[in-house]
Amino acid sequence: MAFRDPDIAAFKEQMAAMTAFRAAEPVSFEEERAQFDAFHGAMPPAEDCVIEPIVVDGVRGERISPKGADTSRALLYHHGGGHTFGSSLSHRHLVSRLAAAAGVVAFNMDYRLAPEHPYPAGLDDAVATYRYVLDQGFTADRIIVGGESAGGNLTTALLLKLRELGLPLPAGAYLLSPWLDMTLGGKSYEARAPHDPLITRAALDRCVAAYVGAGTAVDDPLVSPIKADLAGLPPLFLQVGTDELFLSDSTTFADRAALAGIDVELHVWAEMVHAWPLFHLALPVSGPAAIAEAGAWIARRLAR
Repeated sequence: MAFRDPDIAAFKEQMAAMTAFRAAEPVSFEEERAQFDAFHGAMPPAEDCVIEPIVVDGVRGERISPKGADTSRALLYHHGGGHTFGSSLSHRHLVSRLAAAAGVVAFNMDYRLAPEHPYPAGLDDAVATYRYVLDQGFTADRIIVGGESAGGNLTTALLLKLRELGLPLPAGAYLLSPWLDMTLGGKSYEARAPHDPLITRAALDRCVAAYVGAGTAVDDPLVSPIKADLAGLPPLFLQVGTDELFLSDSTTFADRAALAGIDVELHVWAEMVHAWPLFHLALPVSGPAAIAEAGAWIARRLAR
């Protein structure tokens, strides 16, 4: 039987109204960051998690340790937000639940945001954070890297950069609704636009202009990883909804990964919107189900 979420229709209606209001009353990047952190930062983390701040030599974020977690295995997570907003605070409630579901320690990390810090600042921070996790005693084969939306973009670019630098690659990557094509050239950018209540083409254009600085091509593989040679990357797990603009980013990327000989799993969730596990309180069926699915994949990968 196909999966159906009884709350998705009402959620889409609410989000569509909010998106329309924001389009009519645009705010600055600073205001958007404050609003997003206030809303998502107020959501409680998973129960029985120890949360420790990290501020070391430019590396910023937090370590989340669920009760009973295997402290030799880790999830390194990069938040979404179009490279312009989002933080470890806004994503604590999601990352703590992913860590609890996987039974591992999580590093819920910050990175510099555009437009103040355009590409490659965020990627440089992601590399520094990965080195930091290695320095904490976690071997690469006991690390999963992950992220949603722009955080999925950053996570995939990190894999490519690690390969370029000759650093050991992690055991795998978890990508939730990843934004992998900043040229906005995929079929779903038009085909699914009438169905996406959260993201508009205008909002994406604004984020691209903020993130891609002068002298950088939007089709650079480290900006649009869908354009990259994917050979040699570790196993990948992608979750994406049918009702989001980024659908074809995931389907095309998974196809290219498979043709490159990579172990890749793609789950396309019917009716789901962009990064729906982030809204697990409003979607108490599909949100926790997707988190449990991702946690199980992470646990399996790190058990090998």
